[in-house]
Order: sequence, then structure tokens, then C-alpha cells
Amino acid sequence: MEIDEARWLKLEPRSGETLRGALERNLRDAIRDGALRDGVRLPSSRALAQALGVSRGVVSDAYGQLEAQGFLNTRARAAPVVAMVTRSDPDHREPEQTTRAPRYDLTPTTPDVTLFPLARWLASAQHAARRASTATLDYREPRGERALRDALADHLGRTRGVIAEPEQIVVVQGTAQGVYVILRILQARGASRVAVEDPSHTTQHERIRALGLELVPQPVDDDGLVVDDLDANAVLVTPAHQFPTGSVLSGERRRDLLAWSRATRGLIVEDDYDAEFRYDREPVRALQGVAPDHVVQLGTVSKTLAPALRLGWLVTPPALAEEAERTKRLLDDFSPALDQLTLAELLTRGHYDRHVRRARTVYRGRRDRMLAALEKHLPELTVEGVAAGVHLLLRLPRGVDDRAIADAARVAGIGVPALSAFRIRPSDESGLVIGYGRLHESAVAPAMRALAKLIRARLALVDVQE
Repeated sequence: MEIDEARWLKLEPRSGETLRGALERNLRDAIRDGALRDGVRLPSSRALAQALGVSRGVVSDAYGQLEAQGFLNTRARAAPVVAMVTRSDPDHREPEQTTRAPRYDLTPTTPDVTLFPLARWLASAQHAARRASTATLDYREPRGERALRDALADHLGRTRGVIAEPEQIVVVQGTAQGVYVILRILQARGASRVAVEDPSHTTQHERIRALGLELVPQPVDDDGLVVDDLDANAVLVTPAHQFPTGSVLSGERRRDLLAWSRATRGLIVEDDYDAEFRYDREPVRALQGVAPDHVVQLGTVSKTLAPALRLGWLVTPPALAEEAERTKRLLDDFSPALDQLTLAELLTRGHYDRHVRRARTVYRGRRDRMLAALEKHLPELTVEGVAAGVHLLLRLPRGVDDRAIADAARVAGIGVPALSAFRIRPSDESGLVIGYGRLHESAVAPAMRALAKLIRARLALVDVQE
């Protein structure tokens, strides 16, 4: 950052104060108060002297004093730069705490954004913008750009077996808004109970509770969601790859869930968040394709492209399409049109599929490396979850405090969450949900070695205490 002018400086010496002293005080106060932030490049001594109408020596002396006091950094033949200093705080508030990034980021919900096809995205954006009419820059349809909805209907039918007309698709700003739209519709229809998988992503729990709906935890086992005794107006599920256990909803459970929906008129919300990343076989067909009148299919490019794009979609039953459109309009009118057209360009020209294939190869390689490292360093522990997505579940002995291990890992520079952090009801099941989306291939082995060392130390401590 650089200051080109100094009009804000008022050089008004106090009684008995020299011009140099006044300039030094003025600059020091500006740095302390935050008007001049860390890294700001000040004018050269010649330029500032000319702007203030003083000699260059006055400015050079003031700069020299401020450097000696630690307020400026200077080097030969370069303008001074404001140094990092402790700011004054008129409200006497505690300084904002910053979180240091972990040395090994094993977050299970994040993709590798460095894989984002930036050049292809920019080229597609330029192509889409040139072809778009000026009306594209005006207020747009809440359901989304027709070009994207057409492309999504074709893509989802081909890759996920989804049955949908473009009129059933509503473009939303990621999974978060998609879930919120559905919850608002359920609330308006008088629903009071929404079931979720237990364990599941905690942000879904927060959204349900924030709208005053009752959160109903439904257990999960190796066959996915347990449908027995399901008592709710709607259920949010991840059938293709359950988060965080990594199980897949079995055929029998799928039939049971669809039968429940038909018998109770309960709505199934299918979060298809990472179904495109299956490494050992083709992913199971979307539930929506089997019962399109009973299932809302929720999709996103947050895992395949980047979360910052905020592009997702709802494929609604025909009976809910107008309500979804109306709710979207009340929330924010519509999603960014040019970004939608860019994604449509990627889909229709095959660039999206090629990128997904490339990313799938990368993630599969990282998963294979992680499995090999865990087998080498922690062979007595079980790894669970199908070969899919960007995370796996490392089971710990029952009763072990997995949050304590996650806390210790954080202190050691390893960011990995505990399985219990995603639970609603207490359980003696223990584990770590390990992500490999952001872990470069070269870091997999040392990360698993460091994690294994920590886990062994914690388990040994538990044994001694027992």
C-alpha cells in the first residue's frame, strides 16, 4: 500500500515545538491510531517536503527519528514503510486474536482450491460475457439463468441419474443457502421437526435450530441412515457418501427411506455434496432419480471447483418449485448471472468434466498415500469410509476422548476434528475425521507420522491412567 498525497497532514507546531518535532509527532500518532497501517509506504522525503512546504532536511530528520523508535522501516534509495507496532485503543478493548494456520491442515470439508482451473474459468467467463446481452446485467430470474439450468439438467441426468426439467432447478449460493431455502419452505408449511444424520455437519444443526425447528438426531451405521423410528417432517441425508462416517446408504435403507416418505409425506433432502469423487466404482444413483416427487436434490461446486464461487442448485419436486423460487427471491433476488453463465460454459463444453477427472486423480492419489501411511504407523486402528470424497474416518478405541486428541493435535500444528464434534447425542464411539483435500502429496507421509506419534502418546497416557 502506498500514500501518494499527504493532504491529511496538518503541520501545526505546538508552543516551543520545532517543525521536525511536529511532523514526527503527527506521523507517530497516525501510526499508533491506525490511520497509517502496517505496510503503508510513505512519500519520499523530497515529495513530502514539497507537499508540506518545508525543507527536505525536516522530513529526513523526522523519518530518522521514527525509524529509531521502531515506527518505520527504511532502506537505501527507497521510501520508508510503516512498521508493525502496537496500536493505541481508545476503547481499551483486547486486541483481536488471530489463529495460526496449522502446519498440517486435515480439515475434512475443504477441497484443494489450488486445483481450481483459473485459466479455463477466465476464458469461459470472457466468452460468456461477450455473448451475453446487456439484459444480463439487469435484474434476473430468481430461479437462475436458463442456460445454466439447461446445462445442469443435462449434466445431472447424465452423471447422477437425476430426473428434472430446468423449471425444477433453482440456482442458489451454495449448500448453505440451498438448505436455508428448503427449511424456510418447510417452516411456512407448518413443519416442526427436521431429522439429520447423527453424526453430521454441525452447520446444518445450527441452521435448523436458528429457524426454531426441532432438530431430530437419527443414528447412522455401516449401512447409512437408520430409518427405523424416523419421526420428522423432513430428513436431511448424504446417501452417496455420509459425512463424516463415509458410509453409503444401502439399497435396503434407500427403499425404506423412500417408503417412509411416501407413507408420511415426509420430504427427503438429498445433499449430494461430493458424489462426483468416487474412486473405486461409479457412485450410487441419486435418490432423486428414483423418487423425484419426494426428494429435493441439493448440489454444489464448492467441492469440485471452489467454495468462494457460491454456486449451487436445488432440484425440487414440481410441487415445490414455485415456493423455492419465491423464497430465493425474498432472500437475495438472484445469484450472480455472469458466474452462472461461466459455469454453464464449463458444463456444456466439457471443461467441467475434464477438471473433475483431474481432481479425482489427485484426491485418489492422496487417499492411497494416506491409507498406506496409516497402515504403516497405526496398523492396529481401523480406517472407515468408502473410497470417495476428501476425507476418511480413523476409528479410535471406544471411550477414548477424541476431542482431547484433537486439541493436542492442534497444539502440535495438526488441524483435525474429532468425530464426537459432529455428534448431537453423546456416544462412546471415538475417532478422527481426517481430510486430505488440502494436504499436498509430499506432506501426507510426514503428517501421518506426526499424527500417529501424537495418538500413540495419548493412548499410552490413557492406558497408564486406567
